[in-house]
Amino acid sequence: MAVTLRQVEIFLALATELHFGRAADRLHIAQATASQELKRLEVALGLRLFTRSTRTASLTPAGEALVEEARALLDSADRFTDRARLFQTEHLQRVRVVASPSVINTLLPAVIRRAEQETPDTSIEEIAADSGAVVAEVLRQTADIGIGRFLTPPPRFATEVLLQEEFLAVVSAAHPLAGSASIDPADLGDLPLLLWSREQAPAYYDALLALCHDRGLSPMILVSPPRIVGSRSYLLGEGRAFSLVPRSAVPSLPSEVVAVPLDPPGALPLEMIYRDRDPRESLHETVELIRSTASQLLR
Repeated sequence: MAVTLRQVEIFLALATELHFGRAADRLHIAQATASQELKRLEVALGLRLFTRSTRTASLTPAGEALVEEARALLDSADRFTDRARLFQTEHLQRVRVVASPSVINTLLPAVIRRAEQETPDTSIEEIAADSGAVVAEVLRQTADIGIGRFLTPPPRFATEVLLQEEFLAVVSAAHPLAGSASIDPADLGDLPLLLWSREQAPAYYDALLALCHDRGLSPMILVSPPRIVGSRSYLLGEGRAFSLVPRSAVPSLPSEVVAVPLDPPGALPLEMIYRDRDPRESLHETVELIRSTASQLLR
């Protein structure tokens, strides 16, 4: 039986669209090609997979039964090619890491510094991603590792918590509480919280608000662009808002603001996702370097 992956791909596209023209457009092929390849597949299987009209189609019982098998077959083929690609020369000693801003500024430089000394044959390529966009960038950039907060690992990726990182309140250097040893958020009164929109990273957004709510504050939100320490940070310096940032972000804060610990302290998890069952030693070494460096930073 001669069945090709292209035929299975066409079958699955048509099973999804139930329209020859749309299925062909989806695969960027001619409609006649889609029809011919589907006929060859049906001949090879000895089955009718669709009941056809002039342009549309509906699945037969046999076609319905084979949709999930077709999807699994194409997923398996993708895994095969992805795994083979890892052994190409340019990938064997290169590890691509996507990280959120505070990680790019603190943890990753420490990892790369250690890698230059301990694993000099491995090249680490860092890719910055806004909060909430780490997983999407891992997939778009075909990266090996992602570091950020509240990450949902894609298929074939493992996940782990690197550390619980302390979060601090950022206020204007002229704020009456700027010189305090700690800040009870309730003492910030009606000062708005500068924060990106919830759609950007819902779980992270909710966790930051929970830090406030647990300490008796329900702040009004001033919506910021993706990065708090960016074009809207002047609102912090002018005392028109406060923000919450991880301790690793403190070195990159502008001089007109200060970061003060919360009372009681608050922390949120920093997580890592990485390719599961990846055969490359370079990846395993980098994952371990990230783990141990994060542990040292926590101490």
